Amino acid sequence: MPGARILVLKQEGLRQFVEAEPAFAAIRAANPGVPIDLLTTAAFGRLAKGSPHFDRVLAAGSFNDKAAQKEFVSQLKRIGYEQVYDLDGTKATLELRSAMTGFRGPRWIGPKRVMTKEGRQTASFSGPAMRKLLSDARLPVEHRLPDLRWAFTARKDAANMQPSWFGITGQFALLLPATDPSRRWPAKAYAVLAQALAAEGIKSVVIGPDEISAFAHDIAKQDLGDGRSLGAGQVIDLAGKADLSQLAMLARHAQFFVAGATDELHLCASVGCPGLLLLHPADVSEAESLFGREVIKLTAQDVSRIDAEMAISMLRNMGLLKGAPKKGLRAFA
Repeated sequence: MPGARILVLKQEGLRQFVEAEPAFAAIRAANPGVPIDLLTTAAFGRLAKGSPHFDRVLAAGSFNDKAAQKEFVSQLKRIGYEQVYDLDGTKATLELRSAMTGFRGPRWIGPKRVMTKEGRQTASFSGPAMRKLLSDARLPVEHRLPDLRWAFTARKDAANMQPSWFGITGQFALLLPATDPSRRWPAKAYAVLAQALAAEGIKSVVIGPDEISAFAHDIAKQDLGDGRSLGAGQVIDLAGKADLSQLAMLARHAQFFVAGATDELHLCASVGCPGLLLLHPADVSEAESLFGREVIKLTAQDVSRIDAEMAISMLRNMGLLKGAPKKGLRAFA
């Protein structure tokens, strides 16, 4: 297809973006020598610049912004794409399809209706649904775990792509508290874990959205007995302070992560960071892209009842912490 160009749409959901990596690879493999553009958000654009699957990464405002949508539809038409892969399946991308296709428009591969789950629109679609979509278009996707080890390569030599940029020296672990407070491991439990890590010379680095910052402060000030709290610098709050490429870099340097249900944990796992998950059973189905990795999960209807000593014991069993696990403790992952 001389002069042809392919456009891939992926804007919604960090977990879904990570899970789409095998699809990105399949599109690239099926179109050798054809220029492929990714249209995404600014945040995902910085992450995707190191990807070997795209020749160009285009960042746009939200597809839901009507004025912005009209402008970039005009720009996309001027570029002249032969084919579009819609890997979002949202109302906004279906509207984009309507605006771009038609006479001399691109061939469009994507859902024909808004993706829903239990009657509600999903942020995006991924996993089995995405593989089926592309398989139906005669583009099989390898059923494997996402691999985003390229995520920080475009900026790997930048000063802000080193742990020291954030004041981190020596060994550290990432703590990713659940986004939903009702399914979040308590600050006291994280503090007990952080104390155990500090005893082995490992700092605790809290990652997540801005609103997690207050929780990171709660961890640091927890009473660990006799009025003692964690020492200065043992809990480092990076909530809202690291972009996705920097998070990928931190995950590559971290000893491991301990996480609740949060999208960021999928990025951490996709660059090879081992870890421990603390999940409500309802969140397990959202973790398909983690299965098979060096990732263990502890589940409970009430996550706050998962004992901190059990979590520490699991980390020792995984070889991520030194010392022998306590006898008599059993955990099912």
